[in-house]
Amino acid sequence: MKLGVRRGLMSSAAILAVWFPMAAHAQSVTDMQAQIDQLSAQLKALSSKLQTVQTHEAQERAEQARQRAAAAQLASRQERDEALVIQHNKAAQVALQAVSPTRAEQRGVVNDQYVTKGVLPGSFLIPGTDTSIHVGGFVNLQAEYNATQNLGPKFSIGNLLPNSPARRATQGDFQYNSKVSRLVVQSSTPSRFGPVTTNFALDFYGYVAGGDYNQALQNNSYSARIVYAFGTIGPVTLGMLNSNFIDNNDTPETMDFAGPAGLPAERTEQIRYTWPVNKQNILSFAAENPQSGYQDTRDNIEVASPTEPMPDFSIRYQYTNDLVHVQLSGILRDIAYSDGFGDRTSHMTGAAIIGSTVNLGALNKVFGKDNIGGQYWTGSIGRYIPDDFGANVASVLAVNNGTTGTPKTLGTKLQDDQGFTLYYQHFWMPTLRSTVAIGYNHQNLAAFLPADTANAVATKTVSANILWRAVPSADIGIEFLLGQKQFQKSTGVPPKNAEKILFGGTWHF
Repeated sequence: MKLGVRRGLMSSAAILAVWFPMAAHAQSVTDMQAQIDQLSAQLKALSSKLQTVQTHEAQERAEQARQRAAAAQLASRQERDEALVIQHNKAAQVALQAVSPTRAEQRGVVNDQYVTKGVLPGSFLIPGTDTSIHVGGFVNLQAEYNATQNLGPKFSIGNLLPNSPARRATQGDFQYNSKVSRLVVQSSTPSRFGPVTTNFALDFYGYVAGGDYNQALQNNSYSARIVYAFGTIGPVTLGMLNSNFIDNNDTPETMDFAGPAGLPAERTEQIRYTWPVNKQNILSFAAENPQSGYQDTRDNIEVASPTEPMPDFSIRYQYTNDLVHVQLSGILRDIAYSDGFGDRTSHMTGAAIIGSTVNLGALNKVFGKDNIGGQYWTGSIGRYIPDDFGANVASVLAVNNGTTGTPKTLGTKLQDDQGFTLYYQHFWMPTLRSTVAIGYNHQNLAAFLPADTANAVATKTVSANILWRAVPSADIGIEFLLGQKQFQKSTGVPPKNAEKILFGGTWHF
């Protein structure tokens, strides 16, 4: 029995000896499988992340490819635009070759040190560049005889005095005048926006202390002044040029620099946008340099306001065909005044012009090159009708500030204008022409202003000339002018007339 028990114990020990290693092996396999499963999960996560990274990289490569394609398309379009500009300029150059070539061009010389014709008529290319330069202008000389009173180098009828020793002192006055002579420099450079141009002009109408008589004493030396200084790029113009508001196209040809009474004429700094709707219709908009002028009850006339709240905003529409030119223009202004207490008065106001010229030859060939035209204006124009063209209209604002003590504002009034000019130009023959023009301007003066003979209620002018084009670059002529100034009723002065005879010539270059 002991032997049986011993054998049983030995058998159990053998079983245990076999079972424990097997159990340990099974546990090891389980742990390994868990590790394998864990590694597999990690590999799947890494694979997912790698796939996400690869997807993002593919998207970035696609975006970069799109950007490169867009850049290439833009560069191609720019090259195409530049090619069109070059083609246009070459076509213009070819058209200009119809005139006589330069000596260098006759010899077929291609070298940047030689000057060749530019795109602008009468221009040349700056050697080594594609910029065309034109230098031109005119020389003007006028002999003036003022029978009634010396009104200045222009027929400034608003300066006419009533009968007095001061008026008699300058009647029968004779003067020469070459102030209007002008130098003009223009340029044009091609660009993908179209020609980039500049225009710079000087004349010699600058102010000299002592006036015309003092100039004669000082070797007739005149002061230069800027007439134009502007540039264009595409439809945008910036700089100093004729106001977008005024109507140059419907203005008569006169030898006197002032033209008819009250004629709107102003040069000013501005930013302008021009929209050529089509070949016949043009719209333009401008923000122009403002300046308010006022006169007061203390006998101050034509004083510049120290405050300008905003630019003058102008709009212009022009229609042109073979028969007629028509212009409509308007301007919006904020007229301001500040008194001695710092109190500001401001008036929002405006003005308008309508003008037209008819080519009579387009109606009937019997009229040849004759034309008839004119313009009408109304509103608070002020500086756009300088006073040397008629009444004292630069003082668009009248101020009632009493007569003594601190200049406190008691009241203000806008002084608006209404006027017109009409003209007829007749060609006696191709080289001989005449223009007859009349002008009228009326100003609504404030009733509280004191009597002053410098103030004009109305001005009128009539002019007639005959001009001979002796050679294509020179005009010689004679002009007669008659004007009338109507004074304030409170002055008790009846309307007065003045006459002027002018002889002169203009040589263009």
